[in-house]
Amino acid sequence: MPFLDLSWLIILPKVEIVTNTLAVVGVEKLGNDIGKEFNWVTFVYWVGVVLGATRLFIKIAGVKKQITLPKDGDAFSFWKTKVIDRKLSDLAVINAHENIHVKQLHTFDLLLVEIVGVFFWFNPIVYAYRKSLKLIHEYLADEYACNFTVSKKQYAMLLFLQNLNAGPVLANTFYSASLLESRIKMLQRKKSSRYRLWKYVLCLPLIAILCSFNTSGITGNNNKVDQAASFPGGFDAFSKYLISNAKKVSNKNGKVIVSFVVQTNGEISNEKVEKSLDEESDKEALRVIKSSQKWKPALQNGEKVRSAYQIAINF
Repeated sequence: MPFLDLSWLIILPKVEIVTNTLAVVGVEKLGNDIGKEFNWVTFVYWVGVVLGATRLFIKIAGVKKQITLPKDGDAFSFWKTKVIDRKLSDLAVINAHENIHVKQLHTFDLLLVEIVGVFFWFNPIVYAYRKSLKLIHEYLADEYACNFTVSKKQYAMLLFLQNLNAGPVLANTFYSASLLESRIKMLQRKKSSRYRLWKYVLCLPLIAILCSFNTSGITGNNNKVDQAASFPGGFDAFSKYLISNAKKVSNKNGKVIVSFVVQTNGEISNEKVEKSLDEESDKEALRVIKSSQKWKPALQNGEKVRSAYQIAINF
């Protein structure tokens, strides 16, 4: 939570808009370099997305295949389809278990988290959440299916002794070796009393405090600063920096207006194109602003504060 940036919720003190236009002149043959830069991070990300999407399609194909050609000992469901071997003992209990998966649309949950995982494959939380979600689905189905047995102990023994096939990865399966121990432990636990729900309500102030860590140093009451943020050496030095570092990357001439925020530590963040010229020029304007060295932060009442800034670059 402390790393979650919620600063956009608060109005920043605004430094005067810079009206000076900095001219960036094209260098001979510089246009030949356009598009030659290769972004490896973007490439690796999209490779991961493609591999994740391929893996998801293979999973879905595997489920369809097992639905079409079921095996002895199968007991699983996918969407509204149940596949249960009629030769199995305790058929009514297993059927009740799979009915809950179907009625509560557990397949939708699984597909949703799988799709999220395709685009956020780099985030380990996605994989932990997917496992937790499947476990909660089984808890819900087990709770209902217990009503079709004499006791929870008998249902636990059914889970432990029943020799079933593990269903497809993407399906809601009655038997899962990896989740078996957790499911049996949950059956033995007493149901939580309702007063414990208040513990979740009490978490809200704690979350608010954690969020406030990343909004410190922001003042929204007063929209003026005592001393504006400045580039080391002043505006002239900043002008020289932009002119010497920016490139003419497009045949189109015109102005790009960029806004950004100077953090309390002097770093540049929240770069945004306020007035666009074209895609290449916009990217170049953002790049050269983002590459800027640390500024001297703005001061308000003697304290460093975040402040907004805006500048025009003429290509």
